[in-house]
Amino acid sequence: MKIWEKNYVLTMALLLPLLFGSLFLIQQSSFRKNLNQYCDNAFLNEERAEYAVSTCLNSRNSLQRFTWYCQSLQKQNAYLQVKNQEQVLADSLLFPWGTDAEKDFQLVKHKGKAYLCIANSYPDLVHGNISIIYQEDISDLYDVQLGQMFLIWGIALLASLILSAILYCTMRRIYAPVSNIAHELRTPLTAIQGYAQYISLGNISPEDIAFASGQIDMQAQHLNALIENLLIMGSLRDGEITMEHIDPAGLTKDLKSYFPFLAIEGQTGSLYGDKTLLLSLLRNLISNTCRQGEHITLSITKNAIAICNQDDHIPEKTLCLLNKNRPLPKESIQGRGLGLNLCHEILKIHHGKLQYQNLPEGGVKILVTLW
Repeated sequence: MKIWEKNYVLTMALLLPLLFGSLFLIQQSSFRKNLNQYCDNAFLNEERAEYAVSTCLNSRNSLQRFTWYCQSLQKQNAYLQVKNQEQVLADSLLFPWGTDAEKDFQLVKHKGKAYLCIANSYPDLVHGNISIIYQEDISDLYDVQLGQMFLIWGIALLASLILSAILYCTMRRIYAPVSNIAHELRTPLTAIQGYAQYISLGNISPEDIAFASGQIDMQAQHLNALIENLLIMGSLRDGEITMEHIDPAGLTKDLKSYFPFLAIEGQTGSLYGDKTLLLSLLRNLISNTCRQGEHITLSITKNAIAICNQDDHIPEKTLCLLNKNRPLPKESIQGRGLGLNLCHEILKIHHGKLQYQNLPEGGVKILVTLW
């Protein structure tokens, strides 16, 4: 597993428990708040029931009034038991529940439903001690809580999937240039190390020493160019850019100093942009294609630059990835990795476009369009 993948797994392992834990605490807090409201309403309803019981006791046909009252409570999902000493005056409870305390309150689960049970007693001068048990069905609260829980967890799961996908793509995009940079830097460093070890063996001819020294110098220049690209990418991030009209003749002159074999076919019109960035852009493009051969021509028209290499050829699969600015497989990079990323960054600043084409007569054409 790559380092960025381990970082991704670690980040998600920390983020997901935090996300789901926070949602769980919020959902439980909301449920507790609603449950407290139900309890307050139940106590209020029990007090109303006490008043109704005292009214029924002091009226004619008290047993019939108790029956009517219990029936009205049942329509409200409430149930009542009234005792006078040992005599049961009214009883509509769904299940037996009792307590030894004079006043008690309890949340009871019965047959998959939830009930708030309140027991209370008070003395009556005429009928003696009156005991009341009040039950109220609050299953609708738990049904709502269950529905909210499934909804919240479903949304959380969907959000976590979207977040994980975004984070995965972002981290992969962030760490992809690091992999390309390591690949680009490793090549010249390996060559420098190899030729240095070859020279240190001794007993080699002056011609071989000169050749190895030249290779070391060439690879060191390539390494310096890579580091310069990194510095330019840093300046892009910091916004150190100067947009101005650029003379194509001065640009091609600088390019000829880097690539003496470069043939200039035409330079008309003018370019508008940052000269340092455009020079770095063209150096990278020419450097990439010249590894396949040095029959390269450059032409500049108004806000357009064309680079043609008769010796280059790009496979169709790689060509498609290059034109869509997709990450290249390591076996297909061929020096196009770090430099290509830098080229696209420069073109974003100039609102430009980069396109690769395989020419019918052979060779590759690289077209840079500036807007």
